[in-house]
Amino acid sequence: MTKVRNKDDKVIQGKELDNYIMSELLAMEREGLEKAPIQASTLHARLKAKGIINGKLSTLSTPARKKMIEEAKQRQHSNNELSDVELAMLAQGRTGAAYISKAERLEKELEDFKAKYNRNILAVTDIIAQVDAASPFNVEDILADDLIRELAAKKRNK
Repeated sequence: MTKVRNKDDKVIQGKELDNYIMSELLAMEREGLEKAPIQASTLHARLKAKGIINGKLSTLSTPARKKMIEEAKQRQHSNNELSDVELAMLAQGRTGAAYISKAERLEKELEDFKAKYNRNILAVTDIIAQVDAASPFNVEDILADDLIRELAAKKRNK
């Protein structure tokens, strides 16, 4: 197997290889978790496909390169709003468990928001009932135009 060489016909290794690795890790971060999840195996496949390395996965297993990959992986995952506990799971190599935990946490948050929404709806209906009882105006007719306009404005701004 021939050694991969740079434009000066020198074998790519050491700091130069580290620079190529870092460049590829940054590209993977930009592409995002769905398109380019950072793992040693996916990084190796990309570097090999680009002709930067010919070696095996062990090329990326030096302590400095492992650290580079782990830090990039943490940055990529931290962009996905993981909690500290979930990031710790990720650092231990428990990616699936971290995302299951995140999904459960988000489901609980969603339930909490739905409960708050329902309480707010009840509060608004109570306010409308109070105003209806205390004034000669039909509050539903007065609010209808404003509420519809506000909802339409929010949809346009999204």
